[in-house]
Amino acid sequence: MKFILDKKAKSLVKKKQIKEIFINPDLDQKSSCCGIATVDIVILTKETDKNRYKLQETDDLDIYYNPNLAMYIDDDQDLIISAFFKKLYVKSEINTIER
Repeated sequence: MKFILDKKAKSLVKKKQIKEIFINPDLDQKSSCCGIATVDIVILTKETDKNRYKLQETDDLDIYYNPNLAMYIDDDQDLIISAFFKKLYVKSEINTIER
């Protein structure tokens, strides 16, 4: 899996001087927006334990992601990160049934 920042995300990262982000699957199914078999992803800017993440370095920032995401996302799949109202989010929808 590869994480790609679009123009909005790059702009927000630069403006807020974010050096690293942490990507996790959202395990709270009650707040799932898209229904059965979709996986929501949460992006955090602070985390205390970096050791439980895998690292993908980019020119803009270090992206740490939860290894459990591999259960939902193929190795060759690109995930686009964007920004909306000063918050980062994953633009791509992940549907585990289609996988």
